[in-house]
Amino acid sequence: MKYAYIEIANACNLNCSFCPYSQKTHSPSWMSVELFSKIIDDIKNHVEEIYLHVLGEPLLHPNLNIFLEIAKKAHLCVNITTNGTLIKKNHQLLLESTVVRQINFSVHALEEWNNQEKALSALNDMLLFAQEAAEKRPDLYINFRLWNIQKENSSHWNRLVSSQLESTFHCDLSSHDFSIRHKSFPLQNRIYLHFDTRFEWPDGKQEGLSTKGTCKALDSHIGILCDGRVVACCLDHNGNLELGKLPKQTLSSILSSPRAVAMKQGFKEKKLVEPFCQSCGFCKRFKV
Repeated sequence: MKYAYIEIANACNLNCSFCPYSQKTHSPSWMSVELFSKIIDDIKNHVEEIYLHVLGEPLLHPNLNIFLEIAKKAHLCVNITTNGTLIKKNHQLLLESTVVRQINFSVHALEEWNNQEKALSALNDMLLFAQEAAEKRPDLYINFRLWNIQKENSSHWNRLVSSQLESTFHCDLSSHDFSIRHKSFPLQNRIYLHFDTRFEWPDGKQEGLSTKGTCKALDSHIGILCDGRVVACCLDHNGNLELGKLPKQTLSSILSSPRAVAMKQGFKEKKLVEPFCQSCGFCKRFKV
């Protein structure tokens, strides 16, 4: 298995309309260092890399530096998806942590800020980080994500971001059109602009949907929520597809559970056996 998505915090400093965090009613949760350490010790021989994200903003966690050290000792590369608003505070930590392999900046999250000047200032902090990374950490992958393509009222913000990227990295993005097969454009070294359309987070409540489909869940990745629950999918922020809980159970026993086996077999046969999967629009992105 390639990835484990580990939710070290389900709290966020933004409240974006497209994110389920804006509808959450329970109190924010934070994964403890002890739990994270036990999870890493169990999964380190099962996965190649980890993402510090399911829901929430990972750069908010006060023990992020300790988490990175734990991952480094386990020889697990770390990928981080962030809204980027806290990059200035974590600038040196992330540059100096050689265990960090990739950082994804969700710059579409800034679009909803009422203060455009503040949003552009946050974007500038990300650009400064990327420029320094290109010099000091040329091995680090950085993606600037604009996941609001084909959303008509986003065109102004998208043009602003593109203009800033062109100016910073001395490139021309005007000839690049979004397509399903052509989403990433190189800006400099390992720095990219990644276009995509928004998707609806599945909730398992929709009915009457087709059972035909497939997914890479349980093949390329699993998710681990901040309380240790293991879920099949990196989009399952509520634990609808809960398979077990770490460290009460081992990951090996969880992945061999009847529910996990049935789901994985279903994906191989192009069948969505879980109602949650049947309500997932992301599944439709995979060819059947």
